[in-house]
Amino acid sequence: MRIRLGRPPKQAPVAAEADAGRPIRQPGPWTSAVLVLLAGMVLLAGVIALNFVYSELFPDIHPESYDEKNIPWAGMAVVLILCVLAHELLHALLYPDCGRSDSTVLFVDWKRLGFGVYYEGRIPRARWIVMRLFPLAALTVLALAGIIVLDRWMTFTLESYLWVLILTNSLGSGADLASVFIVLRQVPAPGVLNFHRGRAYWLPE
Repeated sequence: MRIRLGRPPKQAPVAAEADAGRPIRQPGPWTSAVLVLLAGMVLLAGVIALNFVYSELFPDIHPESYDEKNIPWAGMAVVLILCVLAHELLHALLYPDCGRSDSTVLFVDWKRLGFGVYYEGRIPRARWIVMRLFPLAALTVLALAGIIVLDRWMTFTLESYLWVLILTNSLGSGADLASVFIVLRQVPAPGVLNFHRGRAYWLPE
């Protein structure tokens, strides 16, 4: 994995090479923003609904220590930043060679407190979809399961951290869900995605 300081490079013009593949059509910036927001809100609503159903089915069994309500703001800020970084690294883990090759780039934009990963090369469609959804399963689903399973031993501080993780990752996974929707509509099942100079293409198997 290579580390790049600053924002990722801008997209190059659509490649004329025959082996680059067919460009994947991307919606405009406003349409993309609406899709990402809607997808994130749907994920968040689903998580909150599941937690509500659980709360209704099982009465509150929190221990007495849960009554301490000092909000851990500093710890929650740290969890938020670590969540964003973990989200991106989980993406990289499912890139070819588990993200260790020079084709995987982690960019760190300190000015905007941004992290991200991108890949230059080819990935089968099925693997790419699993890669996009992996952080949602690994962070949001597991954190929600932790709240349910550890309910009897839960403290207010721990639950605050877990909900920061759930909310941040659910909203962040909206972009992943929107991207999966776009690819499912344009790339057939045996297709291969090709990321070339900042643009996404697809090729037949």
